[in-house]
Amino acid sequence: MERILLKELKIKKSRVFTREQELADQIYFYFGKKINFPLIIKSIKNKGYQAIFEAWQEVKKADCQDKIKLFMWKLGQNKVIFQYK
Repeated sequence: MERILLKELKIKKSRVFTREQELADQIYFYFGKKINFPLIIKSIKNKGYQAIFEAWQEVKKADCQDKIKLFMWKLGQNKVIFQYK
């Protein structure tokens, strides 16, 4: 039987606490960690959860070579944002 030392075990801590962070986490890993996580969080706070989610869904369905550039372009588009708190 093989022994495993406690110091060799790595516990992954979840960084997801809110639905905004969950969306940012999904987008972050979808693009292979090529977009900064704080940038995604900032965009969600500024533009709104729904706007970023819709942009991401459109990019996922799009038939293009560079989806990261398309997503970043969509983040820069002006949309009317309705946020209910």
